[in-house]
Amino acid sequence: MVCARKTGKPDGAAIRTFAVRMVAPPLLGLLTAAAAQAGEPARNPFLADSPNNQSHWNDAATDSTPARVPRGHYCMTAAGAAIVPSDGLGIPAYGAKLGGKQVYWFFSGTALRKLHFVDGRFVEIDRRPIRQDLPGLVLLDDAARHRQFEAIRAFLSAGDEAGLAAYVAAQPNRLASAVEDQVDQGVLYSLFTRDHGFIGGNARGLVQIDNLDPADPSSRLGAPRYASLPPELFDDDRVRQGTFFARDAAFGMGMTFNGYLLVSTLGGRIATFDRTSLKQVATWTVPDPDELFTNGFATSEEAGGGAVYVASNRRMYRLVVLADGTISADPGRGAWSAEYDRGERLPVGKIADGTGSTPTLMGFGPGEDKLVVLTDGARKMRLVAFWRDGLPRDWRGRPGLRSPRIADQIEVDLGPEFPIVQSEQSVVVGGRTAFVMNSMLPPAEVKPYPGKGSFLRGLLLGATRPLPRGVAMFRWDPASDRWQSAWRRTDIGTVATVPFYSGGSRMVVLNGTIGSKPGGLYQLGLDARTGRLVMSIASGNDPRFNGAFTGVKADDDGSLLYTTMFGLIRFDVSHMKPARTMPGLELPRCD
Repeated sequence: MVCARKTGKPDGAAIRTFAVRMVAPPLLGLLTAAAAQAGEPARNPFLADSPNNQSHWNDAATDSTPARVPRGHYCMTAAGAAIVPSDGLGIPAYGAKLGGKQVYWFFSGTALRKLHFVDGRFVEIDRRPIRQDLPGLVLLDDAARHRQFEAIRAFLSAGDEAGLAAYVAAQPNRLASAVEDQVDQGVLYSLFTRDHGFIGGNARGLVQIDNLDPADPSSRLGAPRYASLPPELFDDDRVRQGTFFARDAAFGMGMTFNGYLLVSTLGGRIATFDRTSLKQVATWTVPDPDELFTNGFATSEEAGGGAVYVASNRRMYRLVVLADGTISADPGRGAWSAEYDRGERLPVGKIADGTGSTPTLMGFGPGEDKLVVLTDGARKMRLVAFWRDGLPRDWRGRPGLRSPRIADQIEVDLGPEFPIVQSEQSVVVGGRTAFVMNSMLPPAEVKPYPGKGSFLRGLLLGATRPLPRGVAMFRWDPASDRWQSAWRRTDIGTVATVPFYSGGSRMVVLNGTIGSKPGGLYQLGLDARTGRLVMSIASGNDPRFNGAFTGVKADDDGSLLYTTMFGLIRFDVSHMKPARTMPGLELPRCD
């Protein structure tokens, strides 16, 4: 397919100054128009008819929702959030309206729970534990979990890292290895099916749990069905040589628009499975021996419903799943690949060289440029846009870029204070805007931790230790086929969680801090056009609101609803205390 367009138009750009670098007025209007005119990603007919039916919200992996998240500044109160404590680290949660009732499905670390939301609180309907082998694990009741988070909050408020490390290591519910347990035997990536069933994947297996009656909001859950991933999918030696992992693992899950379940592995393989029986159909492997898949992937309705966008640490691929489930890299079938700058392998902060982001699709409405975007592996990463379907007519590529598939790329420059800018988070796309964040601490701020395990590190960052700082917004200009820098902020610290874009509020929502000093976390909302702070919820050192290792999300009505290090949280700002604004301070106060 070839698309007609004008080429050779001048590059347009305008930026500004301050901690938020403000947009020039003409670009401000263009940003507003872009958000209003762009279409939404297509809904996958085999998944729930919801803006949130998988880990990155949708098949396009945009991490965005049309829901309107309330703006304003709030202080957390006891009635400000409904909480379901997890067993350890629970990641996925999905919601739907069924029979006039609001129903949620939450994987709590060891079990899938089905919940109703009634009069501001969660009510459990059923739960199904999954098969796990976690030596010494003792599940705690809600009261014991409450005592646990209170103890952890006291250690964090006192700045007692050593005491916290000892406490976490001694907990019977395996807090010290909660993140590693989730990856190995829990659920990392998952899908919410069209019958509101659940498919989850961990390092070496799949689990599927359906409702006994999909139309009944109070139906019990069916027995879990399991499938072990075949050993030939994995290449432990390749993964040990190219990453910090000790062995290969499944690291991405999705559903094609022609109905095949997909799983990718760190070692550079992607496989199709029958979505009902979970039996493997076909496998495809990257061509070079040092290629890896260290992120998830996107799917779309293109290429007969078989388009899969997956990036290795050196190439961006569009593969095509055919009607019989085989996977093709043949350009004659609509597939393509394109090299990008893989950069170097950094000693800390990233899994491997190459991109740290799941490919994200941009452009869905009539006449929109159809792009797939990611961040590359350069020391100061670049935001890279690839033409995802046909190349424009007369397109010859840009001089100096590695492939004519690259429509444009732009460096994420946060200034001389940030010699390395890299991210392990996906690009957040809303309309023609793309939001990125820096995941790297300055070398001087990196120091040893007092104990082992990612869970401990997640607790300390933002509470007793500074977070990685720096976020930036870019806009795609279809007239010039160029990225334009909209704004950047070097004072925003971010937790290791994926932010999201609220289309109804034109706001990016993230979990983090303002300023480099630790001392408590916030849920922050930044205006997509200007970067100004327009929403904040102060949650302090309460670990229940720390979203590390997950993704910040929202319900269909705009209420923040996501999993944290301690459970499933649903915010209600109508029951929070308004924060107090102070002259000269952007962040309102709660004291």
